[in-house]
Amino acid sequence: MRLLNTDSLEVEQFDDGKIPLYAILSHTWDNEEVTLQDMEGTLVPNKKGYEKVKRCSAVAMANGYKYVWIDTCCIDKTSSAELSEAINSMYRWYQDAEICYAYLADVPSKSFTDSRWFTRGWTLQELIAPSTVIFFDAEWKQLGTKIDLQQDISNCTGIPLSVFSDDNDLEMYSVAQRMSWAAKRTTSRTEDLAYCLLGIFGLNMPLIYGERETAFIRLQEEIMRLSEDHSLFAWKSPNDRGGLLATSPAAFINSGNIVQSSPFGTFNSPLTVSSRGIHLELRFIGIGHPGLGLAVLHCEESGKEDKPIAIYVKDLFLTMEQFERVRSEQFEWVDLRKIRPSQYPVRRICVRTGRMAYSRKPKHRGKLDSTSLDIYSSLMNFKSPTILLLVGAESGLQDIVWIALTQSDVKINFQDEFGQTALLRAARGGYKTIVMMLLAQSNINVDLKDNDNRTPLWWAAGEGHEAIVRLLLDKGANNEFGHTPLVQAARNGHTVVVQLLLDNGANIESKDEYGQTPLALAARKGYKAVVQLLLDKGANTESKDVHGQTPLWWAARMGREAVVRLLLDKGANTESKDVHGQTPLWCAARMGHEAIVQLLLDKGANIESEDNNRFPSMPLSLANKYGHRDVVQLLQSRQGHQH
Repeated sequence: MRLLNTDSLEVEQFDDGKIPLYAILSHTWDNEEVTLQDMEGTLVPNKKGYEKVKRCSAVAMANGYKYVWIDTCCIDKTSSAELSEAINSMYRWYQDAEICYAYLADVPSKSFTDSRWFTRGWTLQELIAPSTVIFFDAEWKQLGTKIDLQQDISNCTGIPLSVFSDDNDLEMYSVAQRMSWAAKRTTSRTEDLAYCLLGIFGLNMPLIYGERETAFIRLQEEIMRLSEDHSLFAWKSPNDRGGLLATSPAAFINSGNIVQSSPFGTFNSPLTVSSRGIHLELRFIGIGHPGLGLAVLHCEESGKEDKPIAIYVKDLFLTMEQFERVRSEQFEWVDLRKIRPSQYPVRRICVRTGRMAYSRKPKHRGKLDSTSLDIYSSLMNFKSPTILLLVGAESGLQDIVWIALTQSDVKINFQDEFGQTALLRAARGGYKTIVMMLLAQSNINVDLKDNDNRTPLWWAAGEGHEAIVRLLLDKGANNEFGHTPLVQAARNGHTVVVQLLLDNGANIESKDEYGQTPLALAARKGYKAVVQLLLDKGANTESKDVHGQTPLWWAARMGREAVVRLLLDKGANTESKDVHGQTPLWCAARMGHEAIVQLLLDKGANIESEDNNRFPSMPLSLANKYGHRDVVQLLQSRQGHQH
């Protein structure tokens, strides 16, 4: 960083970390400004701007500062690399200065608030960044400090008084608010309208002079990388060449009161940019004209709470994928009290960025945009919204379901030829958002059964859709209808769902059509966690199905060693027989499950237990018959011990 010595008026270079205390000048450029090359020359600069340098240095020295920074002579503007670094560092340099002198060359010929200084783009950060700013007139007479004059400054700039406090944090203000502070300001070069705002948004980016309005587009894209603030899109301008993005801060001239909001709860979806446009997640309201709708932003105007701002967009291909902004000279305030939640679903859409090259607008482009629309009553019409609802619910198509639900004649509880409702289809498929949309309907019946006596809760429990099970239970779904949801959840090993159902009063001893309890089904499948949960909740280890088979019998037969251990530790009866007289040991020996035979023998299982077939068999003969040599040896080694 270069600094000007206030005594010798020589420019000195300082490395980072070794920069002394310094004052800094803010001013508007005029003819004959002094450059770095002028100050490093052998002759005293014969330019009008040299007097400004001398007077500023004298003031700084009188205030006890050995150094002052003045942009005209402390930056080598012949070096594009140095100029780029300086512009990206400018806000920090003003912020780190001990004091800033704002020189208003046209005062008192103009009033303080009419000074050209308040109209220039670069002086915005020079006003905000320093903690202390002292204003001087053309004769270097002190006019007052930023704090002394804050009300006048606020009135003429639109910047809130709170910004001028010592502990101000610019992140407290929305993107739209900060943009509005620059809306009336100008710069000599179009690109500088973007570059002068880098510090206001805490950004760095390369400078490309010659890109004109594209610089401001790039600035907004950089903002999106760091912020999810939708107020970035809350601008009005007939110039829509930037697409979803504004082409100038002037588009935000009426956005000074727009603040961030979360009308729909937490909002975490990031904004992303691709060659197709800007991808964002928001609520979309279809209006009734082909492809035309409102994108509801997460921002609102102060004083219009509960009325988020929405901008007009058009679906270019009616695919709900590619949109463009239309009617960019206006936006709407959406009264959510007049719209059901199902009428503004969340969509991940892509709104294209504009064509910055100048071109002739196509004829009649604005015809649709000028149409008078009633955004609360204009809805898309479909001949059979009920069929649309069923198709959307089956396929997980939230948009289709939403469109169907906007129709007054949709039959929410309609059952198809299989007895299936839209809710059942969505619950089965695991489409949580669709289930929520359906449950929001006041006339929804959550317990309608299909032709096989299965409810939406039965399907959700069987498929392990925990979140949907919660939603249905919260809506009062019956836990015991038909083949119970608990039985189905246990059969498929969904531990969390089993816990959830039990916590909501499900009958732990409910049975399926074969008389099998949740414990028997989980034991049969080897779902150790489910078995443990059911045992902890007091499930009966001796319950029998229609064939007299217990959970231990099934675990032994299917080779579920870990489950057998759990059941035995819980005191399960090793001698319980099914209708054929087969014990758990008999089954384990028959199937060759050596480890389970060992466990049962260790618990004293009867090695000579016979079945009740015409030609009875004992465990040893079965193991021998089916070639389970290890089991045969184990049983033979234990045969003598039981006599």
